[in-house]
Amino acid sequence: MGRMNWSRMATRDRMRRHGVEGVKGGTPIVAPTVTKHPPRPPTKAELRQRTAAAFLAWRASQTSNK
Repeated sequence: MGRMNWSRMATRDRMRRHGVEGVKGGTPIVAPTVTKHPPRPPTKAELRQRTAAAFLAWRASQTSNK
């Protein structure tokens, strides 16, 4: 059988597990994955607006119940 390149075999096994390479050695035809950006943290202005809206909603609920 000859010599085995165990590093190459391990790499191919890993690629196959992750779906990069098929069992026959070919790459599957799939659409490229879209990388999603993590959501950005809100700015100080957005936080101020949210706080003001929450306060007004709370205040309206306090005055309407009495």
